[in-house]
Amino acid sequence: MEPEAYRQMAANEETHWWFCGRRATVTKAIEHHILPLHGPNSRLSILEVGCGVGGNLALLSTFGNVEAIEPDTWAVETAREKALATVHQGSLPEAIPNDLGTGYDLIALLDVLEHIKDAPAALQTLAPRLSPKGRVLVTVPAYPWMFGDHDRLHHHHRRYTKKSLRIDLTSGGLEPLFIGHFNTILLPPAALIRALQRWAGLFKGNDEDRGSNEVLNGIFTNLFSAEARVSAKHALPMGLSILAVAQAST
Repeated sequence: MEPEAYRQMAANEETHWWFCGRRATVTKAIEHHILPLHGPNSRLSILEVGCGVGGNLALLSTFGNVEAIEPDTWAVETAREKALATVHQGSLPEAIPNDLGTGYDLIALLDVLEHIKDAPAALQTLAPRLSPKGRVLVTVPAYPWMFGDHDRLHHHHRRYTKKSLRIDLTSGGLEPLFIGHFNTILLPPAALIRALQRWAGLFKGNDEDRGSNEVLNGIFTNLFSAEARVSAKHALPMGLSILAVAQAST
């Protein structure tokens, strides 16, 4: 990503509605899809791939012991300052840290696959690192037609459909168990903004990352978080993002 994108992430991901809503969705997904596979008081072994500046580490650490991978030097240092995980510098598939572990109960890629040119190759390096009951949890941006300035700023190679995500997961040695949309309630206004951006030249690509009006931010956060109770369990047919849970292919 561009340095500006990392700095905006560091400034906003604790309070911005999008990050708060995604964390709520991930929390519910772990509670529904991952925890029932283990004992009630189990501490999971967790790997986050592409942890950025570490905004998800506090959440993930409530479920177990966390390691993380991140390619950007500044982001790695920022994430390490949180002292919530062992953060390795590296990337997939070509620069895997030598001291990266195995036997993970959960490997999380939260809006990461779209940054990787060869996503199946990256996933192929992760499947053998899962524990016998291990799961990969993925979130990605939806709808290729919405690809715009925001995606370019963040160095996205693609946006996904459920079909294209299923293909990448399967090609990466994984068996999808759940694929559904989330961030559904806010799809209409976001689609309008992208349409105006594409056809009328309104809104800049980095506007979406900046903090919004405090009142609106609170409303959006509550809407997104409330929706998480449904979208993490039921495969919704539409939404700005896609959530998937997969296991290693047998």
